[in-house]
Amino acid sequence: MTAPHFQPPPLKFPPPTQTATVRQWQQQLRDRGWHITVDGDYRGESKRLCTNFQKEHRLDADGIVGPITWKATWEASSTKPPQAPDRTLQKGDMNNADVRKWQQQVNNRGWPDLSVDGDFGPETEAICKDMQRFKGLPVTGKIDRQTWDEAWLEKVPVGAAR
Repeated sequence: MTAPHFQPPPLKFPPPTQTATVRQWQQQLRDRGWHITVDGDYRGESKRLCTNFQKEHRLDADGIVGPITWKATWEASSTKPPQAPDRTLQKGDMNNADVRKWQQQVNNRGWPDLSVDGDFGPETEAICKDMQRFKGLPVTGKIDRQTWDEAWLEKVPVGAAR
């Protein structure tokens, strides 16, 4: 899929930008699997997720949707997940480096902020279930290999840049 024509000016905050172009960019990011509200308002949360997208795709992380970030939102390939843990992570796991890594990634992708503490408690379980529903996975509240990978993987068009 080729990116639609970029329509200047760049999307940035502040000041808030409210346009159909913002909505189009937000919808594409959501279609890729990012947990972003599609409301047409480019404010703090959109800027945060833009910056995270840019970091993940090794772009200049300035939080501004300019021509390069715009094109990447449609055409960049998905990032490769890190090695999944050897076992399923679940409620009760404490001070676990893999839980901490997963918590940070779902925060980066737009789910409500979790304490990145490595403790798999009720909040982590709830966000896990929310992400599983959003991604169309079985809703178990446990981080198995598929749930782990989906925290990093994006839906991208066939033939996206490699």
